Amino acid sequence: MKTHSKLNINSGQILNNAELITLKGGTELLSWLTCRVDGVICWSNPVDNCESTRYVCNYICGPWTEAVCVGPIQ
Repeated sequence: MKTHSKLNINSGQILNNAELITLKGGTELLSWLTCRVDGVICWSNPVDNCESTRYVCNYICGPWTEAVCVGPIQ
């Protein structure tokens, strides 16, 4: 374990580059869409872009109340 001033860094807990890419969702330029019904997630997956948010949430969840779509600018 390395110590830097008052900060302790446990090198066994640091993510490597491959793990960071996996956590990010891979190397493809996809957006991530989450549809919710009254705060409960009914569907959450990658999508090609955020333009289809309403269509996807309507098709998958029916009466959805919230949608969050994040991803790269295309």
